[in-house]
Amino acid sequence: MRLWSIALSLVVAAVPAAAQPNAEWIRVAVVREDPQVDLQIYGRFTMRALHTGEPIHQGRRLQPVAVRAVPEGIALGEEIFPVVGVRIEPESSATISLNGKRLRGTVEIVRQADLKLMVVNQVALEDYLRGVLSKEAPDYWPLEALKAIAIAARTYGVYQRFLKEAEDYDVTGDVMSQDYGGKTAEKAGTTRAVKATAGWILMYQRRLFPTFYHSTCGGTTEHGRVMGRFDLAPLRGGVACSLCSASPFFSWQRRLTKADVAWALHKSAHGPVGTVQDVRVGDRTRSGRAEQIAIIGSQRTLKLSGYEFRALFGFEAIRSTLFSITPSGEDFVVEFIPGKDDERV
Repeated sequence: MRLWSIALSLVVAAVPAAAQPNAEWIRVAVVREDPQVDLQIYGRFTMRALHTGEPIHQGRRLQPVAVRAVPEGIALGEEIFPVVGVRIEPESSATISLNGKRLRGTVEIVRQADLKLMVVNQVALEDYLRGVLSKEAPDYWPLEALKAIAIAARTYGVYQRFLKEAEDYDVTGDVMSQDYGGKTAEKAGTTRAVKATAGWILMYQRRLFPTFYHSTCGGTTEHGRVMGRFDLAPLRGGVACSLCSASPFFSWQRRLTKADVAWALHKSAHGPVGTVQDVRVGDRTRSGRAEQIAIIGSQRTLKLSGYEFRALFGFEAIRSTLFSITPSGEDFVVEFIPGKDDERV
């Protein structure tokens, strides 16, 4: 692998020049399925109808207001705009605050078919990284370590920018992409690392490298194919690691009641399984991660991938797919403790 400095007109092999997105910017989905968001704007701004570009609201600042999706369009407080979406453009000295988080760049608020809101923050790539790095690494880490993470984060962002050009956004603002805290999260140490590596990305065999990274590997890395069709030598996993044992997330536990499982399934597209009787790990990957989990009910057995299981209960609750599941009365203890195996596999 090699490091390359990117110019503003980044060209990636195998992508026609006419089809290339502008790699100076990135689109971050900071909200995807909320019925309401809280909006405030510090400074002058223009709000435009998303699909026509017509100005529909301007001001010197916007006091805190609830934004909702309604059948007629987008509601700002009691005022309803008959549009499917709005684009908020702050002047250079102004800042948008969404749900208490200050964001650089512009914001698009879009009404979805189910009357939920999707909010996309379009922000300069380097500004995006300032809001990412402080969430992905402590700002007191050595500068060289932070610089390495900055290069990985930048490469990941550019990679997704080219991959997702035809979609509504490039990355999400959570752990499904890279954790993003906006301007609110920026810190001096991590910002210094972003500036020190400005424009640097990672290449492999003259192509952008998909830089999947993590804070804690649980003792061994996983094959990149769990993230998609990736069979590059550096992503084949199986690398033992003793360093992440110092991480506060190395060992973790989550207790799920049978009612928790039933309610999560009821709310999801998977649907109910009847009375929940058991939850157990089926197949595992070569690194020991749960590849398939069976939820056994009185009506049927539902088989989920490790990813789907995490998504069902939340990625912050189920921190990885490296876990065991142990029955405990009416509960199931999902946990990763080094050296502990799931005897029911």
